[in-house]
Amino acid sequence: MQDSLTAGALRALARARARARDRGASSIEPIDLLAALADDEESRASKLLSEFGFDPVRLCRALGVSEVSPTEEVPDATVPPLPQSFAVRSVLNDASIKAHALDRSRLIGTEHLLAGLLAVPGPVTALLADAGLEVARLIERATQTTTEAPLIAMAADIPPLELSASGEGVDLGRILDASANRAGEGLRVVEDYARFVLDDPGLTRRIKEVRHRLASAVRALDPELLVGSRDTRGDVGTRIMTASERVRENPRAVLMANFKRSAEALRSLEEYSKLTDVWLAGRFEVLRYDVYVLEKMTLTAVASSHALGNVRLMVLVGGLPTRCDLTWVVSEALAGGADVIQLREKGLPDRELLHRAREVRILTARAKARFLLNDRPDLARLADADGVHLGQEDMTVRDARRIVGPSALIGVSAHVPEQIDQAALAGAGYLGVGPVFASTTKDFSDLAGLTFVRQASE
Repeated sequence: MQDSLTAGALRALARARARARDRGASSIEPIDLLAALADDEESRASKLLSEFGFDPVRLCRALGVSEVSPTEEVPDATVPPLPQSFAVRSVLNDASIKAHALDRSRLIGTEHLLAGLLAVPGPVTALLADAGLEVARLIERATQTTTEAPLIAMAADIPPLELSASGEGVDLGRILDASANRAGEGLRVVEDYARFVLDDPGLTRRIKEVRHRLASAVRALDPELLVGSRDTRGDVGTRIMTASERVRENPRAVLMANFKRSAEALRSLEEYSKLTDVWLAGRFEVLRYDVYVLEKMTLTAVASSHALGNVRLMVLVGGLPTRCDLTWVVSEALAGGADVIQLREKGLPDRELLHRAREVRILTARAKARFLLNDRPDLARLADADGVHLGQEDMTVRDARRIVGPSALIGVSAHVPEQIDQAALAGAGYLGVGPVFASTTKDFSDLAGLTFVRQASE
């Protein structure tokens, strides 16, 4: 973004950084930037403030900051630069939108920074208003300064752009090229999240396979058409930005934005490739639906990681003669460090099972542990359990989800590799794999063993 700023705006940011360091702040705040804008009496922002009776001294007094502008810092490679706060980054984003609204090549000046600072009510605008500044009028004046005359309307007799004549025009090539790039880039960002944030080899493999299938489909397009039509410097969209596009609150926001980016790009590829190859358009359609499935799987993995990421011990209880026996066992397990209690009861009347589930819910809530109920999504919801665990003979994940809701955990037992894939595609949040060892509570003809556990973890 540095290349998009005028020299005056760059100096203002440098002075804002110096002011923030001077007051011992951990990041650059809007108050630092506003004071820095007033420091340069020759800047457009300073002149606008002076028009409303706020010279640098009066402004600094209103803000409660030093009237003496600190010396601009000499960059030191050994000292990390002071970061900009979220509020300042939002100001820069808003200033960029204002500067590029009518001319994408226009540089961001101090007047745009001032308009961005005043655009959102906050502590800075409140301080200025208390000091007598007519903030609304200044915003109007700053907007007039940053707005150019409207563009000349296009003549009505200009014929519409024709893409369907041969399907090989430069305009069509630019659309397909940009969409292919966006789809591939978005999938790469998503893959990096699955690989480095979730550490999920299975999900990473699935995303990588879709990305490679996309590359294969794109290769079916005419490469000379795509690259030959590319005009990055002349693309009017390269500097058009929305308020949220430059700012991402956390890695999950990056993940979600890039899933949407990929799906939208695939839709564009699907629609415009119909002009050249209907069969190829069908391939892009299938890929788009695959991205929707991957998005659901990935977000389910994110939610499960948040809910179970720190879990090390899950205790399965059930088959005890009385409720008192159950509560004693659960209490001892929780005191011993259990992170999750899973209640499995066979043959109990619904009323008694619900009573027991509610008792376990109370104990786990006090211990800040998770509680899962086996087999019964309806009773799990009534008992306010964190989720339900389903066996292969129980209802499907889809049906259980309709009962327990979108945020509850749903686990599935898996005994063979095919069941792992089925559960993952259905949206299961976790898997119970086995049997590993012989059990006195269940009968199995074959043991899956540790080899199957290792296979499931991959």
